[in-house]
Amino acid sequence: MGGSVMDVVHGVLLVVGGLLVAVIGGRSWRRKSSAPVSAGPLWVVRCGALGWVLTGCSVASLGGYSLAGSEEDWPLGPARDAGLVLMLITPAVGGVVQLRRRYAARRGERDAPGRGRDAPGRV
Repeated sequence: MGGSVMDVVHGVLLVVGGLLVAVIGGRSWRRKSSAPVSAGPLWVVRCGALGWVLTGCSVASLGGYSLAGSEEDWPLGPARDAGLVLMLITPAVGGVVQLRRRYAARRGERDAPGRGRDAPGRV
């Protein structure tokens, strides 16, 4: 271990914080309503949840490597970066999808929810 008390506290906080972030991502994968960003279709929410899980797991493993006193493996850096990109992009994509649906519904277009051939009452 061979570090100061602050190094140990830092490592423990990274592990606990990373696991909490991964749990938030796992819960939002199962239930769309509990997602941190639940805007947009299910695939957008799932991409955001994957970003939360990737980021949380890589931060927790970074804390574990810190506690063990060794360097992190090379895949953890790109996994953390990919998770952060997914976490940052999915709210924007979800917002764009919702705006497109809202404007399509105002214009009465066919791709608006509930207006296509799948709408209830249509034959």
